[in-house]
Amino acid sequence: MLNKDDVIPLYVQLKRLLRSQILNGEFKEMDLLPSETQLMKQFQITRTTIRKAIAELKQEGLVQQVHGKGTYVRLRETKDTVWNFQGFSDLAQLQNQKPITKVLEKETYTKEDGSSFLKLVRLRGLQSDNITSWMTIDTSHLPLKLFPGLDTYDFSNTSLYKLMRETYNTYPHFANLNIEPICGTSTIYNRLGIEEEKPLLRSFGTVLTESNIEIEHLEIIYSPNFKFKFSQYINY
Repeated sequence: MLNKDDVIPLYVQLKRLLRSQILNGEFKEMDLLPSETQLMKQFQITRTTIRKAIAELKQEGLVQQVHGKGTYVRLRETKDTVWNFQGFSDLAQLQNQKPITKVLEKETYTKEDGSSFLKLVRLRGLQSDNITSWMTIDTSHLPLKLFPGLDTYDFSNTSLYKLMRETYNTYPHFANLNIEPICGTSTIYNRLGIEEEKPLLRSFGTVLTESNIEIEHLEIIYSPNFKFKFSQYINY
């Protein structure tokens, strides 16, 4: 269900819900999504909210609108994107699991141009039945000019992206990431709780707002337990 008291706009909540249903296979290729009228009745939201959510799904390449018929799932139009990238706490909520975080490093530093940043390294996991599965090691570099006082928070129990939204009125909107396979170190394997010599993936890049302001330089090392959903446009 959608939470009307949440700081996250309703159209974003609806978009995330529909996107999750598409990627989880609840809606398959060429399935027809519920109509605007059905969604209005189901979630008690306006037609404008629905159209904004559908417009963003269309921009992401997940759906196609056919005049007079409705909105269809069309994954083949997606271009170079990992669609389940989002805030880890938001991802855990979608999976009905509890996010667990260990802060491995938190320090501020100043670049040669005088700009100050917070470096934050976190071990992220999902907990179910009191069993934690470690999923990622996240390294974030965050400009303190945009987020003054960010270094004072305890990120072992505070969601970074929720804090951005609720305290700094800044909404992560788009992630521009590269992905590559890596050989892990003994430290990485120990932190993730996996056997050595298993292949790992690393993503790195930037997170931006809707107005293209860079708010985070990010590196994520993924455990083999982390599940991806890729969609790629095929030019034919």
